[in-house]
Amino acid sequence: MARTGTQLTCVALCSAGTALCAQQAAAAEWQVVPSAYVGTSYADNPRLLPDGGDSTEGAIGELSASLTRLTERSELTLLPRMASSRYSDEDSLDNDNQYLTAGYRRQGERSVWNTEIGFTRDTTLTSELGSTGLVQSNRRHEASSVTIAPNVTFTERLSGGLQMYLTDHRYVDAEFSGLVDYRYMALSLFSTIALTDTGSALTVSAQGGELSTEGFGGSATRDGSVRLGWSFQPWLLWTVELSAGPSIVETDNASDSGYVFDGEIKRQSERWSLTANAERSQSPTGRGMLTRRHALKLSFNRALTERLSTNVAAHWVSTEDLLPQQSGGAAYEVQYARLDIGASWRLSRNWSLSLQLSGNTQDYELAAERANGYRASLNVVWNGQPQSL
Repeated sequence: MARTGTQLTCVALCSAGTALCAQQAAAAEWQVVPSAYVGTSYADNPRLLPDGGDSTEGAIGELSASLTRLTERSELTLLPRMASSRYSDEDSLDNDNQYLTAGYRRQGERSVWNTEIGFTRDTTLTSELGSTGLVQSNRRHEASSVTIAPNVTFTERLSGGLQMYLTDHRYVDAEFSGLVDYRYMALSLFSTIALTDTGSALTVSAQGGELSTEGFGGSATRDGSVRLGWSFQPWLLWTVELSAGPSIVETDNASDSGYVFDGEIKRQSERWSLTANAERSQSPTGRGMLTRRHALKLSFNRALTERLSTNVAAHWVSTEDLLPQQSGGAAYEVQYARLDIGASWRLSRNWSLSLQLSGNTQDYELAAERANGYRASLNVVWNGQPQSL
């Protein structure tokens, strides 16, 4: 029933978006920006097995497009993406993943209406990284999500709105894997006060959510939080966003209180950019649990010449079960870290070469010891020019 409700909601919103598109056909046209890459990949211990696993090599590829349709007051976007991997001596690692995101934005005199629908059909080899610790098996993962977020401007400095969010996840043939189908719903309210004309603002928000699963007799976990946020620019080209507040998680039999926070700093210039983020949040995972999540992220991009650019990204995340629902179940913690280093050489207006090196490590309670894996890929990248349809 949970998946049926989500699918009907998505169909209804898609139909509404199609109708709006048809009504405005004479006012705008579609613009598409395609992109693709093909390459070769070498992976050491791609399943992140504690004993080290085996190494393998194969071919990877991706095809994507950005479709946009603009009018004076609205924007409709479609972002389809397909990715495939084929490995010479490890057929169980082969996968075909599909993603689709559709968004609609409507601008009024004092209001903005945002709607987004997402569909995912990928594999547990990638969908569970950093959350459940289960990456050994190649099982099909299917997910859909709907976000509706109206925003109203009351005065020159005061605005407010709400966000409704629904996501539904399903694992195909996942018996004995520890993964269960789940649905998560959340509603948040917020109000923002602009303090200065240079971007400083205060935001007060409140959120409530409910996680329901199919694997534990229809049990549900509820969570809520209240946050106070502040965004400002300490220096030219720098932006800082901070938020924090109390939180609570409860089931029919127990409750747990704590706090959540999120901090991000950005620096954007003509030749380089830097983003650093730290957060403590509550989020669901494929084990049917609501988890307390700690995460640190760092991303740096630098253009060395007109043709050569580099990037470095580091990511660490720790998740811990909150209020296990299984009878006799025990909470456990997953720690995952990843470092990516890459370089891109632009050959021409549309073509470039990309080299990516990455290393990741994972430690969780069900594994005997920490697992490490490494990957290297060399890709030929094509970025198409905007085309009108």
